[in-house]
Amino acid sequence: MNYTFYIFFGVLYYDAHTHLNDEKLYPDWKAHLHTFFDQGGKWLVNVWVDHERNKRAIDIAIQAKSLFTQWRVKATIGYHPSEVCFGKIQNKKDIQHALQLLRDLYTDNKEHILAIGEWWIDTHYDGDSHIDLQQELFAQQCNLAQEFDLPIVIHSREDFASTWDVVKNYKNQKIYFHCRWYGPEELQKLQDYFPNFRVWFCGNSTYPKAQNLRDSLAIVRKDSVVLETDAPYLTPQKMRGKTNTPSYIQYIYEYITTISPTITAKQIEQNIHTLYTIV
Repeated sequence: MNYTFYIFFGVLYYDAHTHLNDEKLYPDWKAHLHTFFDQGGKWLVNVWVDHERNKRAIDIAIQAKSLFTQWRVKATIGYHPSEVCFGKIQNKKDIQHALQLLRDLYTDNKEHILAIGEWWIDTHYDGDSHIDLQQELFAQQCNLAQEFDLPIVIHSREDFASTWDVVKNYKNQKIYFHCRWYGPEELQKLQDYFPNFRVWFCGNSTYPKAQNLRDSLAIVRKDSVVLETDAPYLTPQKMRGKTNTPSYIQYIYEYITTISPTITAKQIEQNIHTLYTIV
């Protein structure tokens, strides 16, 4: 593959949030990375939600460092709210154990880890029956991000008020608001409050019924936008029905920069570099 073609003539793609450590992609993660880089990928960040898949993300980053010397593969570590909803974290003692695992992972693998997350509040699975414990897990991970001076990667769905109650206490953190289904009103509130705010757009922005996301794009600051696949989830409309992969980031770039011409590939690159520190 002649990578200089992309550098000189086209776009280099950055996938700010993907899941090669997910069971659907992990068995073939090397092949998925080869495809991503062959199609113009520059670097990507693997994110996940529990201890085993946190370790997978780090292992992929370690191996990729020698396999793909020109490009970058990094990881985040954290615990998704589903860990509470599905009963894996049931009390404050479990939270402290989970935090110690995160602390140990970061201490041993600093060069491969860019952020803490993804987490926040999610009432999709069991309503608000575990809100207090979710908020405690969320706040403790925010504290850890502050301690390590790392960005926060946030997952939030269906309960903006409960997430706001926690995150408003971390105003000066770098915050990457991943995979939100909220509209312009919530986005404006976040954007006005946080000076170091980044917001995602991914494959669901291309869906015919996702007008609230496109309305959000119309008001977001161009220096706040980053793009992600969230693979294997939220496959772009153009490839709907297939398992999402990092290589599909090209369709998200194409769509977002077409409907919002002020958001260019160069701007997205700058935004990601100010969010994450890539070495």
